[in-house]
Amino acid sequence: MGKLTLSDVIKLLLVLLTASLPLAAQESAAASEQVAAVEQQSSPDSQQEFDEDFVIASLLISEPGGALYSRLGHAALHLQCPEHNLDYVFTYASEDILQKPFTFLSGKLKMGLIAISPDEYLEDYRNQGRGVREYALNLPIEAKRNLWRILDNHLMEGQDLEFDYIRRGCAQSTLMFLKEGLNGARTEGQSGEMRLEFNQWPDFFEGASRREITYEHLKEHRWTTFFMHFICNGIIDHLNCTNEQKTIIPADLPFILSHATVDGVPVIDREPEEVLPDVWQPKKERFSPMVAAVLLLVLTIVCALLKIKAWDYVLLGIQTILGIAAVWLLLFSSLCCTEWSWLIIPFNPLPLIFWKWRRRWALPYAVVLLVWSAFMLLWPHLLTDGAYIILTLAIVTSYLGIFKNIVIVYE
Repeated sequence: MGKLTLSDVIKLLLVLLTASLPLAAQESAAASEQVAAVEQQSSPDSQQEFDEDFVIASLLISEPGGALYSRLGHAALHLQCPEHNLDYVFTYASEDILQKPFTFLSGKLKMGLIAISPDEYLEDYRNQGRGVREYALNLPIEAKRNLWRILDNHLMEGQDLEFDYIRRGCAQSTLMFLKEGLNGARTEGQSGEMRLEFNQWPDFFEGASRREITYEHLKEHRWTTFFMHFICNGIIDHLNCTNEQKTIIPADLPFILSHATVDGVPVIDREPEEVLPDVWQPKKERFSPMVAAVLLLVLTIVCALLKIKAWDYVLLGIQTILGIAAVWLLLFSSLCCTEWSWLIIPFNPLPLIFWKWRRRWALPYAVVLLVWSAFMLLWPHLLTDGAYIILTLAIVTSYLGIFKNIVIVYE
């Protein structure tokens, strides 16, 4: 057997890679081959001139949906080359969160950029009744050609990227792709590179954390914010991040890009086209997490007055379950935004572990929880969901018989 050449090794690796990719990634690879053919014919070294419509670029903004992962909506780039019958939507896709919830929470979920037909992309939104708007991107032909190359390169990264909804979120990724495509393109007859200039950002970006920006858009979905408060912490509360890093809501992109310019020309300068009507209506929540927490607090007070000790074990169970989940996310999960959680202070399994000696630690721990509650109220950018504060006060009440001047309830 002869020696393997470098070309043979590369071919072998490509065969193995293709065999290991899921169906969506194989479609992306097929799109990539077609794109490469276009790029070969339209390389910068070619003397051929192209019309502005040789490549048509647009931004697709999808309305929010009912699933937790779709509450913020979605953004994708739509590129067409009519001359070569190429028409693809470039979008990040991941493994199904609903089918692999523990994989998601452990940070092991995978994602990657795919290229699919517009019909396939829109089918899912049509079935959900979610609206889709399309904004034409007013970009020079050199920038659109280079943007296609950039997306082609990201397609080659495959579907094995770590799922990261902060650094690879659809809105932030869209800005990243546009910057890469524009900043690498050269204007015909000029030696300098084009620059994407951001001239204005939404007013609410000023002094706000990414948590506050996100929850401003989710204020009608109180159980969603309650859940996200539990799993999203750490860097999402940082204030020293750029405006581009704060761009995590797809619906903010049209405003940002309508005020962004390339050589003084707005990137978006016309009204959007409604591709799909928005007919989905969110279900009205019958009660909020705050209502549930207040009811728990009232029940705790009543049980403390009536000296019903069994209720203390119910609260201990709630505290322990949330505590185990919080500790697991902090210590064992690689999911983004789980670096630290302030909820680890009121919700952890230590009370269960040291329950036998509760007379010794109940009072000082209750004081710590009261200080924690005040801290959460005084620092708005670290403010957790108010329901967690009320739930913490219920735990404090179970430790202290404050309504009968009893320091330690347990005997």
